[in-house]
Amino acid sequence: MSEDTKQPEVSVADSQGASTGADVKLSDTESSLTYENKKYRQRAQEAEAKIAELEKKFTSIEEARLKEKEDFKTLYEKASSENESLASTAKKWEAYEESRRATLLESVPEEEKERLSKLDLDTLEYVTNKINTTKSNAPEVAGNPRTKTKELKVDWNNPEDMKANWGQLIKNSVKKPGASS
Repeated sequence: MSEDTKQPEVSVADSQGASTGADVKLSDTESSLTYENKKYRQRAQEAEAKIAELEKKFTSIEEARLKEKEDFKTLYEKASSENESLASTAKKWEAYEESRRATLLESVPEEEKERLSKLDLDTLEYVTNKINTTKSNAPEVAGNPRTKTKELKVDWNNPEDMKANWGQLIKNSVKKPGASS
């Protein structure tokens, strides 16, 4: 049983095939399987690239052959079918853009709609996002103080109260800049 679980240790080779030292140990069979897997993966990728290249060549040769035969009907049908598919995609995009533009312009103030309707969709989305996410400050009302200072009721005739609250006495007696009297 101990012989079954023991595997001979071999250092794993990196992707170039050179030995990395004592990083990770694998058995001989695992190492050979890994190498073989890499080899097959590389072959598959090369084969896929060749297939794509050959398909492109084939379509260009077919078009050239049809032009030589002056078989314009086939070329016309092929171009028209491609044109139809592109036209349907363009109509879908225009409908989406129109509905998105209308939705965005609904959230904009009336006085800005005319100017913003001339922008492209990306810019319009950016601007309306900025307009809708800005936080407005509360308006200041004339006559309301910004901060209220809490004044203590002090008997200024009593020397002990004056001593305890001397800072407030000085603060109240100093004129603030910009305050009119």
